[in-house]
Amino acid sequence: MPGNATERPVRTVADRHDTGESRDANEHPAAGPCERHLNDAIAWCSPLLRAAVIGLCGVFGLIGHASSAAPVAVAILVLATVLPCLQSLWHAVAPVAFMVAGAALSVLVGLSQVVLGAQPVSGWLFATVSITAVTCYWDWPGRPMAGHVLAGVAIAAHGAGCLLADGTVSASGWTLLVQALLAWAGLLLVRHAARLCDQLVRRAERRRIAAAAVRARRTADRAYLAMLHDTASTTLLMVSTDTTGDLGWLPAAARRDLEVLTAYAPVTDDDVDLAGLLSSLATYPGLTVHTELHGPITVPAIPAYAIHHGVGEALSNVRRHAGDSAPELTAYDRDGRVVVRLSDRGAGFDPDAVPAHRRGLAESIHARMTAVGGTAEVRSAPGRGTTVEWTWSRG
Repeated sequence: MPGNATERPVRTVADRHDTGESRDANEHPAAGPCERHLNDAIAWCSPLLRAAVIGLCGVFGLIGHASSAAPVAVAILVLATVLPCLQSLWHAVAPVAFMVAGAALSVLVGLSQVVLGAQPVSGWLFATVSITAVTCYWDWPGRPMAGHVLAGVAIAAHGAGCLLADGTVSASGWTLLVQALLAWAGLLLVRHAARLCDQLVRRAERRRIAAAAVRARRTADRAYLAMLHDTASTTLLMVSTDTTGDLGWLPAAARRDLEVLTAYAPVTDDDVDLAGLLSSLATYPGLTVHTELHGPITVPAIPAYAIHHGVGEALSNVRRHAGDSAPELTAYDRDGRVVVRLSDRGAGFDPDAVPAHRRGLAESIHARMTAVGGTAEVRSAPGRGTTVEWTWSRG
């Protein structure tokens, strides 16, 4: 509905791909659907992988190296396996909290060597630090700086723990650093591949829209020629074959033909008053259309009739499906940008749930406006009505 700031905009698939809308704060702001799905999948799987590796290494490590500090080791092991599981479930709800918790856990694991003793490279604490340094980038694929910080904290804490435990600096820190950098490079390559997939999807979608626009134009041309045949051509044929000389029927037939033809797509692009065209839809059969037309709105005939026909199709859809007999139609021209908006308070729908073969209205409106250099946008939600907005700009 007009002025409803909370209404969720629903656009065509091509519009979503081009704008790269993101559903989660963890996603890249320009991420397309392929990259978003990739980010979602690895952000969910990476913590679980870390928990599984730490859990297995920890259990076998504790069994093989029992010590008096076993309760401390068990507590650390529990924390190092439970936290990633929680992160996998709720990382999108409180990302900063999980980042801070992960950094604190890395410090605890590294410094625990003061109590447990310096751990060898084959020990489970080193495996914990190693898998943490590798997976932290994949935990937050849209936040590379967070990955750098978490990997640095884990490696530094491990080095500090070695130093405090036996007074030596472990050379394994370089190994951990290389592993972390390789994990980061691997993530960059995988995301780059996903972006290439998104580019291919957008390119295919643009071609599909262009083809739909061509088909819509050809369909309109064929329909216009058919309308000429059924109106003016038929009338002229009747005049040419009349042998009685009684042409009293001709003025009424000519007026009827003219009304039908002027409501159809023009073959010239002279300027017309769009507000005047739209005002003819105020008495749409079966509806009481409330109009707010700030005219005159001077627009070339081809985009004007594209909008006019689109509004007519949308009104037909309102009458058949919306359940609202009093839609609102507004139109204005603001600094060369023409906006026409049709809103209803009807049943609404979820465009994402509409099968592809039933998107004829949205795609035909979008294709027609694309063909004349404009845009069309559909916003709807179940129980909250539907708004269709046409936009065309000069130059």
